Amino acid sequence: MAKHNRRGATRKSVRKQREAIDWQKGFRFTFVMLFLFGLVSAAVYLQRDDTFPILHVTVEGDLLHTDKNTLIKAVTPYVTGSFFSVDADRIQQAGEALPWVKQIQVKRAWPDSVHLVVEEQHAISRWGDNALLNNNGEIFSPATTTFPAGLATLTGPKGANKMMAKRYVDIQRQVSKLGLKVTQIKMDQRRAWQVDFSDGLKVMLGRANSEQRLQRFITVFNAGLQRYQADIATIDMRYTNGLAVVWKQGQKPNFNGTV
Repeated sequence: MAKHNRRGATRKSVRKQREAIDWQKGFRFTFVMLFLFGLVSAAVYLQRDDTFPILHVTVEGDLLHTDKNTLIKAVTPYVTGSFFSVDADRIQQAGEALPWVKQIQVKRAWPDSVHLVVEEQHAISRWGDNALLNNNGEIFSPATTTFPAGLATLTGPKGANKMMAKRYVDIQRQVSKLGLKVTQIKMDQRRAWQVDFSDGLKVMLGRANSEQRLQRFITVFNAGLQRYQADIATIDMRYTNGLAVVWKQGQKPNFNGTV
């Protein structure tokens, strides 16, 4: 009987196929990393004080009371670092600390300069003896030797500066039509108003209805009382339907009390 040789099933080995390397993806990753590294390196380099250092400070603006050299000297300690790292806020604060400087814009000028655009304070009146008011009614206090001549003086309670500045401008606008110039406005603690003019005339407006009383003064003064202006010391408008006139000492004009 013939023997049959049985062979077992032969398993062929399967060779795993290697995954293809995505060279393009690897290149992109490497490029991005190099790019980011370059950015960081450039940023660090540009922030160094010896890279594009600030060498000059220039000033622009109509300056009547602020010396340019004094301004530059005040900001120079803060002009440090490079063109990119210089602290514009600290420069601005240092410049605006000068009493006649209202506002400064700090601009970088390539490659090594800081340019200051300066707006100076505009004084419209004195505030008491030692301060001034600007056109926004804000108080600033330069040296009294720098006060402009011919300013009116406003005096009033603390915190009344903005309201009084606005009222002063309005009063002067109205009385200028009468040829009057305000030299002083007072408001006491009771909120009573007094207006003094350059020829020595004083007008008492009191506390209540002071704006209406001013209008009544303008009407009466323009209607005929102005003829006696040189003889009048004070006009008291603190009456409901009239006024009282105090004549200068030694002056007794022929005035019958009506205008």
